[in-house]
Amino acid sequence: MWHEEQLFIGGELCDARNGSTFENINPATEELLGVSADADGEDFDNAIAAARSAFDTGQWSTDLDFRLHCLDQLHQALINHVEELTEITIAEVGATRMACSTIQVVEPLKFLPFYMDLARNYDWRTDLGATETLGGECVRWYEKEPVGVLAAITPWNVPNQINLAKIVPALAAGCTVILKPAPDTPWTGLALGRIIAEHTDIPDGVVNVVSASDPASGAYLTGDQRVDMISFTGSTATGKKVMEAASANVTKVFLELGGKSALIALDDVDDFGMVAATAAFGMATVSGQGCALSTRILLPESRYEEGIEAIASMMAAVPPGDPTDAATMMGPLINARQRDRVESYVQSAVDDGARIVCGGARPGHLEKGFYYEPTLIGGVDNKMRVAQEEIFGPVLVAIPYTDDD
Repeated sequence: MWHEEQLFIGGELCDARNGSTFENINPATEELLGVSADADGEDFDNAIAAARSAFDTGQWSTDLDFRLHCLDQLHQALINHVEELTEITIAEVGATRMACSTIQVVEPLKFLPFYMDLARNYDWRTDLGATETLGGECVRWYEKEPVGVLAAITPWNVPNQINLAKIVPALAAGCTVILKPAPDTPWTGLALGRIIAEHTDIPDGVVNVVSASDPASGAYLTGDQRVDMISFTGSTATGKKVMEAASANVTKVFLELGGKSALIALDDVDDFGMVAATAAFGMATVSGQGCALSTRILLPESRYEEGIEAIASMMAAVPPGDPTDAATMMGPLINARQRDRVESYVQSAVDDGARIVCGGARPGHLEKGFYYEPTLIGGVDNKMRVAQEEIFGPVLVAIPYTDDD
């Protein structure tokens, strides 16, 4: 398997300046995969300086044809490295091979041709016509320009997807980028740096990839006035800190934070088969570690038991297992801390008077790995923590309702 340990700064693949590394752990086996360069403030400073210089002095921000050429190279290179990216993603994310064939690896590659086509056909300049002003004729137009230097801070749940979702449109628009992948999934980001270095004509400093063991290291990016925009995906609590740090320099911020989406089954549903399948698939996808997943289900009170019975039956058919096995639909959680968090929420629901309908434990057949069973909690009301707060694990809460209003 491809072990990518080096940072990518200013066009160079390099170790951290202080020589530090940190461990990368396989969440399915709890074994050491290898190490990654552990960047400090000096490394982040160098990455920001490289991105700033590339934007201010290079051709990237002004030459659309060249950008499209480079992005096409990147697209082809990623296609050629799908197998390697799949193995990395299975190993460090715990993603299933099934998920890698869709949401985790293959589908995100479609971002490149989409944004290339958008940039190619985008109305960068709009003519507003001539007008009279101050006694003379004035020609008017407006132009869309790249924002500048983008700091992209990404999470560990679907790293390939979010890494590309952040940097590809930015690059197509003419921005330069510093990508900071999550400490739990550094290799997917660092591999992207090597692919760019070895297979594209993207100029030095246009893309920089910096990994670090400290989750708070993103502060090197969010508080630096040389950064023009910050794009962050992660928890709501961290998002607040990002916005606060950015406010000191009035830096533009894009935040994509936690969620608590709901499925709603109306009382005239023919049967709960599709509802149950949708709920179970959501739990299996990234082991419930997704902000857009439906983690609440609202069931009509008159058919509540019928609904939870169907859902429990479907969820029981999706046991967690070895993500390298092509038949496995659900892998582990990312680390022990995340599993502890999930267990804490499930216990809080029980303490509040809810009941575990299915799951609610570590699977007995798996001795190693940060696994947790798909869990359905019944008897939940809207005041409980499990109904209000994002759990970020394979836990669905079923809430009864009396009418559509």
